[in-house]
Amino acid sequence: MSVQNVVLFDTQPLTLMLGGKLSHINVAYQTYGTLNAEKNNVVLICHALTGDAEPYFDDGRDGWWQNFMGAGLALDTDRYFFISSNVLGGCKGTTGPSSINPQTGKPYGSQFPNIVVQDIVKVQKALLEHLGISHLKAIIGGSFGGMQANQWAIDYPDFMDNIVNLCSSIYFSAEAIGFNHVMRQAVINDPNFNGGDYYDGTPPDQGLSIARMLGMLTYRTDLQLAKAFGRATKSDGSFWGDYFQVESYLSYQGKKFLERFDANSYLHLLRALDMYDPSIGYENIKEALSRIKARYTLVSVTTDQLFKPVDLYKSKQLLEQSGVDLHFYEFPSDYGHDAFLVDYDQFEKRIRDGLAGN
Repeated sequence: MSVQNVVLFDTQPLTLMLGGKLSHINVAYQTYGTLNAEKNNVVLICHALTGDAEPYFDDGRDGWWQNFMGAGLALDTDRYFFISSNVLGGCKGTTGPSSINPQTGKPYGSQFPNIVVQDIVKVQKALLEHLGISHLKAIIGGSFGGMQANQWAIDYPDFMDNIVNLCSSIYFSAEAIGFNHVMRQAVINDPNFNGGDYYDGTPPDQGLSIARMLGMLTYRTDLQLAKAFGRATKSDGSFWGDYFQVESYLSYQGKKFLERFDANSYLHLLRALDMYDPSIGYENIKEALSRIKARYTLVSVTTDQLFKPVDLYKSKQLLEQSGVDLHFYEFPSDYGHDAFLVDYDQFEKRIRDGLAGN
């Protein structure tokens, strides 16, 4: 199956939460499974920071949720009709900084407006309306996708039956914002960044690669890295380069990332993570969260070094105090924050029950 594309907001521009407007927004999306006659088996998948519209492939390639999705699996394509779209601001088919600005005929670059999660959700809502979907069985997302799922439940409380939020808190912590700041500085201070207008020249690959390496360290755990690499060295390693195996692994991840991601998209989406505040547009956080009507599954990984248990506990408390029908689970995993992408055995039951509303 190939990615599908649709142009939205072509007659009425999208007004953004932080100011500015966007029109003629191209949205890349993919569907899996079969829509039933009642149209009551639809599940929206919200992807994480650097994900895309293709969590699964049926041609031998690996999607970002490949081992979770398929007939009879946790994301059961025999039971549900899944919709997944690339987020606004991304670089995998949906309008973002690398897209052509219709007013100039050139990539947006530095002219791309600031976006927040609420804007991303509005575009997803417009996509579902275009597809004729008026209600969802569930919305599921991990990390940045969990923030999107949470905001869906607030802004459109009657639109879904179930929310499944994997490894994401209501707010991003100060430490996590600090990590993102360092990553942004690596990109912005690359000599090729040029204020974000680098599309006619050399992209800021060095800065983006370094940023990705730091990000990888927040996604995994010291335990997993110790098991995989320990203090093993490379036989051909250089003293100031990739001397240890773990250094080689990080360098590889940084270079690999350059093949599929745009630096400007990375900056915009990192900032959207930082700025996520469910109460934007409402009087306070309690008013916002109390709008949620869906059955809400929240899953925490005790070894998560990015969305730490203390932050998930705070989210749990806020949701419960706001009267949300919350079902909270936690467990350890060697994979830390990335567990929701790879640790099938731990997440299978929580995903199945969360989608079904059990």
